[in-house]
Amino acid sequence: MVRGGSGEVQQLRREVERAFSADLDTDRLLPLLARLARAAPHGSEDWLFAHRHLAHRGVERDPWRASLFARRVVMLNPADDVAWAVLGLAQSLLGHYRYAVSAYRRAIALAPDNPWYAHNLGHLLDRAIDRPEEALPLLAQATDAQPDEPEIATSYAHALARCGNLGLARKVLKRAARKGATADQMILSRWLDAGAPAAGLTETPRAEPKRKPRRRRSRGSEGAQGAADLSGQVPARGQRLGE
Repeated sequence: MVRGGSGEVQQLRREVERAFSADLDTDRLLPLLARLARAAPHGSEDWLFAHRHLAHRGVERDPWRASLFARRVVMLNPADDVAWAVLGLAQSLLGHYRYAVSAYRRAIALAPDNPWYAHNLGHLLDRAIDRPEEALPLLAQATDAQPDEPEIATSYAHALARCGNLGLARKVLKRAARKGATADQMILSRWLDAGAPAAGLTETPRAEPKRKPRRRRSRGSEGAQGAADLSGQVPARGQRLGE
């Protein structure tokens, strides 16, 4: 494939950065990123930037394709925790939960203090892999770091109940729902009131991570806006990408 010259790549990169600044919608942003990915030299910083954002922006609408983009990034830069996390989300949306767990483990190994990685890995271990005891410390860590995030607290309450600590699970859920319970929290509350029976697990919230991992801002050449665009939420199925 013929790659673009350095001037074309720089121009495309500027266009993408402007699109980020203008909060351009995904339908208009993805073609710009695809053009940059095609034009940039393979393995260059611009190439990695384009593929990382193609994965991030497209993960909900086409998780299989997003997974391919993320894998290209981690094959060349295995220290990219965000690409591993997006790969984990893509695989969870595809129902490949063990693959997703493996990807999230790589992400959290690179960024152990990231509460969103801890939450998503813990949520998958509890709901998809049936290992709530292993999930519990991860979800506790995420809850301690983000005490005002109801989705994290709800996941923690669910794992607590499955590990037999119904009392603490109720307290955590009550605190999470103090500003009004979500549909998932009301389902979980009814399940707790019933004594958290194993037969009721099919009515508890689905086993997809609901939040995007937070990325620490870096001083790399990606730029402040590029880093900011990878912060915020990675939605569950049906939610909009970005903030």
